[in-house]
Amino acid sequence: MSTTQIENIIYELAKKGYQLEPKAFTELSELLMLRKDLDFKKVFSEIIEEKKVKDPENIFISYKDFQYLFPKKEELKEEKIVYEDIEADIKVIRDPGNQTKILEGIDGFRKYFLDRYNKMIKIISSRPSQKTILKINQAQEERKNIRIAGLVKDKRIVKENAIIEIEDDTGYLKIISKLDGQNRNAIEILPDQMIIVDISSIKEGIAYASRLEFPEIPDQITYSRAPEVYTLLLSDLHIGSKTFQKEVFEHLLHWLQGLHGEREIIKKIKYVIIAGDLVDGVGVYPHQEAELEILDIKEQYMQVAQYIEQFPKHIEIIIIPGNHDATRQALPQPSIPRKYCEELYKLENVRMFGNPLEIQLHGINFLIYHGRSLDDVLAFSPGIETARPESTMRTLLRARHLAPIFGARTTIAPAEEDSLVIENVPDIFHAGHVHVFGITKYRNTLIVNSGTFQEQTAHQKSIGINPTPGKAAILNHSTMEVFEKDFNQFSINQ
Repeated sequence: MSTTQIENIIYELAKKGYQLEPKAFTELSELLMLRKDLDFKKVFSEIIEEKKVKDPENIFISYKDFQYLFPKKEELKEEKIVYEDIEADIKVIRDPGNQTKILEGIDGFRKYFLDRYNKMIKIISSRPSQKTILKINQAQEERKNIRIAGLVKDKRIVKENAIIEIEDDTGYLKIISKLDGQNRNAIEILPDQMIIVDISSIKEGIAYASRLEFPEIPDQITYSRAPEVYTLLLSDLHIGSKTFQKEVFEHLLHWLQGLHGEREIIKKIKYVIIAGDLVDGVGVYPHQEAELEILDIKEQYMQVAQYIEQFPKHIEIIIIPGNHDATRQALPQPSIPRKYCEELYKLENVRMFGNPLEIQLHGINFLIYHGRSLDDVLAFSPGIETARPESTMRTLLRARHLAPIFGARTTIAPAEEDSLVIENVPDIFHAGHVHVFGITKYRNTLIVNSGTFQEQTAHQKSIGINPTPGKAAILNHSTMEVFEKDFNQFSINQ
């Protein structure tokens, strides 16, 4: 289906005083896919002329008026795809956006960071080590060959040394670490993240590090007992923007309907996960209205629902919000409120969650996060390229936190609990936001940034971001293999 074609047809009909019935609209979408040879402007002109003669009072065009144009079943070169009957197996592990209790003011942030510290200590204390982690006030008494851990308050690189100040609930300590050997980690340290430090000595209130470590995810072995079922990973549709790639997204819809081949995979796709930014939003940045095709937020979500309604009905659609969606901007984000997207909530195969989200699909652990903090990691990590979002996501796994940097672009809500700590090690870490496709594996965790369906915007061009639109990732649950799918070059196989 071409949305532009349908819009043009409806516009031409309206100019002549005629309307399409709802069923006719749906059938016309299918006809446009099946009959590329037709001049639809001419076809509908002939239909109108005939109606003027036979039924001049009737301004509605029904499916019966153009039913004769459909090819007979025996003329179709491909049979309709038969999807496998796979039972859904979805277990929600954690949806903090809809569960976290948000507090007010300084007391909220104090509790938030204390919870971050305690959770991180629990994570690193579970790792095998011969040394006990001391508090900072204890370290100042012991002074030699000790291990401490704390949140980074400040970091500076001076020649071949990193000067780091860390804190815990007992005080502060300044640390000097040479940038050699394993201590090269110091370059990658982010503000407010947890680090573990082996101290060789403390002199005049300054500690000298012999080794720096991150909380890290363990190097796990992933076993899958899942059937051969597939998940399609998407993000950043930005529907409502003038730069939304309508035609390319329609290629994806055609592919799911079996019109591009690969039916053996398609018939086993059971899940689609959309990691935020379904719409471009309204008022997200200055002068955005000049770049919008749809100026009303509810109409943007109505367009989203019209697209998602065309997904095969057996597929479970899992949706979290992003920073362009109509919900709280501070992390963790609750699910998009029903009042903005009633049509999405009405679709029986759509499930709306908050950001981030931890779920299991057939026993496979997914950590789904829109990725707003990737901007901050890039700003504080000079060695990471914007063209490699998977490297930025790996940094978050190493820090065991989805948004370690406080006070930068990413807004964090004060709460009793820091629900952005990565307590459970994911099998799949899926994000978006940066509009660049990327796949890698780190310590057996698959990292996927699913790119976008939006062309380069003026803002992206001004800051040197080159998006890779029209790509998506597909996961085979039984083999834990993930591969890239490019929807830019398709033509329909009839």
